Amino acid sequence: MKPAQFGYTVGIIVNVLGYHVHHRPSVQIAVFPREKSAKDFAAEKLDPCIRATPPLAERINLKSRALGNSQTRKHYPGGLIKLVGSNSPSDVKSTSARVVIVEEPDDASTNVRGQGDAIKLAEERAKAYADHLILIGGTPTAKGASSIEQEILASDQRKFHIPCPHCSEQHVPSWDRIIIPEAIDQPQREIYGTARWEDAFYTCPACGTAWSEEERHDAIRLGHFEATAPSTGTVGFLLNELMSTFGGSRVPVLARKFLEARHKQEEGDNSEMITFWNSTLGLPWEYRGELPEEDELRERAEPYVEWSVPEGGMIPVVTVDVQHDRLAVTCWVIGRREEMWLAYWGELPGQTIVPFAGAWFDLDNLLEKTVRHASGVSLPIAAVAIDSSDGQTSSAVYEFVRKRNGRPRPIYAIKGASDTEGQAEIWRAPSQQSIDPNRSGRKSDKHGVHVHIVGTAKAKDAILGWAQEGGRVRLSGDGPHRMHWYETVRPDFYEQLLSEIKIPMRHNPKRRQWKKRNDRRNEALDCTVYALWLVHAMGLHTRRPDSWDSYEKRIRQSVLFERQAEAETKALPGAEVRPAQTPALAQPAEHCFSGGRISLGKSKRFGG
Repeated sequence: MKPAQFGYTVGIIVNVLGYHVHHRPSVQIAVFPREKSAKDFAAEKLDPCIRATPPLAERINLKSRALGNSQTRKHYPGGLIKLVGSNSPSDVKSTSARVVIVEEPDDASTNVRGQGDAIKLAEERAKAYADHLILIGGTPTAKGASSIEQEILASDQRKFHIPCPHCSEQHVPSWDRIIIPEAIDQPQREIYGTARWEDAFYTCPACGTAWSEEERHDAIRLGHFEATAPSTGTVGFLLNELMSTFGGSRVPVLARKFLEARHKQEEGDNSEMITFWNSTLGLPWEYRGELPEEDELRERAEPYVEWSVPEGGMIPVVTVDVQHDRLAVTCWVIGRREEMWLAYWGELPGQTIVPFAGAWFDLDNLLEKTVRHASGVSLPIAAVAIDSSDGQTSSAVYEFVRKRNGRPRPIYAIKGASDTEGQAEIWRAPSQQSIDPNRSGRKSDKHGVHVHIVGTAKAKDAILGWAQEGGRVRLSGDGPHRMHWYETVRPDFYEQLLSEIKIPMRHNPKRRQWKKRNDRRNEALDCTVYALWLVHAMGLHTRRPDSWDSYEKRIRQSVLFERQAEAETKALPGAEVRPAQTPALAQPAEHCFSGGRISLGKSKRFGG
C-alpha cells in the first residue's frame, strides 16, 4: 500500500517482469484497471526499459508481429508477458501464469461482467504453479472499502523503520513528525496564513532533533522493513511519501500540499485533503458522518411484525438478489409518494444455477404469501424484480421469468447499469429486443424475456445519499420518501443497507462513485435498489392523490366484505372464513362473500 508517484511502477513492476524474462522465463500477467492503462504502461515504461536493457532487447523483439508480439503481448523464449484490463473477463481468466501482477486494485473492476472480482479472478490464474508470485500494489481510497487495504490487512504488515542520525533510535516516518514554523511577525498570506511551508522540516520522535533533507535521505537509505502483524504467508509493505528521495517529495513541498488541502477543507471541500491522505500519506481516508450508523437505524425500527404493514402501505413488491448458494429477498410495501415499509428481509438457501431447483422452489412458494395490512386485509404481491447480472445464474433467472411472468403478477429480469459516473436514470424504457429469438431464429421474440436496466448509482443516491445530499435512510417520521422497518428484522439488515460509500473517482476527484465496503455483504442494499426501481417501473412515483384514494377505498371495502362474510358465516357450522385480499394493481381480483360477488377489473396502466 503506497502513495502515488513513488516510483513503484518502474522500480518494482518493470523490474519484476524484466527479471523473469531474463532469469526465470515464464508466463506473466499484469492486470491494470483498464485496457488503456495497460497500453500506456507498455508505451511509456515497459517498452523503453526493454530497448534500454540489452538482455531484454535480445529476448523480446518489439518490432516483430510474426512472433505474436503487440502492444499488450510480449513473447520471449520460454514465456510471455500479457498486459490486460481488469474489465475484460476473457483477458483476466484466459491464461494461467506463474507471475500475476495487479496494478492499482482500488481502480480494478469489482465485478467483471457478473463473473466476480478482477483481483480474485487474476489470483486464480496462478494456483496451478506451486512457486507462483502474486504482486499487488496500489494507492488506497476509502477506509473499509479499499481493496489494497484489505490485502494489506491479510498480510504481515511490514513498516519501514529508519534510524535517527543523531540518536540512532529507529522509528517509522509519519506526518506528525513534520514541523511547519509560524511567522507571527510577518503579514498573513491568503492560503497559508502565518505558516512558513518553505521552512518545514522533519524531527526525530525520540530526541526531537530537526533533520535536514540530506539527513532524511541518508536515514532512508539505511532503513529496513519490520513485520508488525503475525505471519500469514503474505508479505505486505506499507509506504508513504516521507520515504521518498524524489525532489517533488521534499518536506517543504509536502507541507505546502498539506496547507493548501487544509485551506480547502476549511472552506467545506474535502477533496484535496482526501487526495493528500491517499496519495501522499498512502493511507485510506475514513469517511465519517457520510451515512447514519447502524444503531441509529435500529432505534428507528417500528413495532409491526414480519409480513405485515401499517396503515400507509398498500402495494407489496418483492425483490431478489441472486447468489450462487442462496437468494436474498426483500418485500417492501409501497405507499403514497414513495413511502416504503419493509415487510420481509431474509435468504432462501440452495443452489441457484439450475432453473426450478434448490432455492427457486422456495421463491415460488414465497411469492404466494401475502402481507397483512393494519386493517386486516391480506395484500398480495404486486410485482417482482430478480437480479440477472451474474453470468452463471442468469439463465436460471430467465427461465424463472419465462414461466412465471404475469401469472398472476409481472416478474422482471433486471441488471445494474455499467455506469460508474451515475448518469443512468433509475428506470428507463426497456429495449425492444428480448433475449429470446422468434421461431425463425432471425429476430427477437417480442414476447420473450426483456432484461431491464437499473440505474443503480442514482438509486443509491436516493436511498443513501452522502453528507452534502442526504438520503432517504436519514429521514425519520412519516411522509414522502420515508423508509420504515420492523423491530424483529434480521440483525444484518442495518449493516447491509449501509454497505456502500460514495468516494471520489481517481481520475476526477470532483465526481464520486459508489463503492462496496469490505467488512459486510450488500444484498439488502441491492434488493432495496431494485424495490425503488419497481416503484418507477410501475409508475407509482407519479400516481395522483385521487388514484391512491381510490386504491385505499378498495382496501376499506375489502374490510367490509370480510366482516360481512365473517358475520354471515358464523351461523353456518363448519364454514370456513377466508381473509379478503386486496387486488394488486397489476392483476384482476374477485372478492367472494355471502350472497354475492364483486369483481375488480384490470388496470391497463399497470400491465394487467
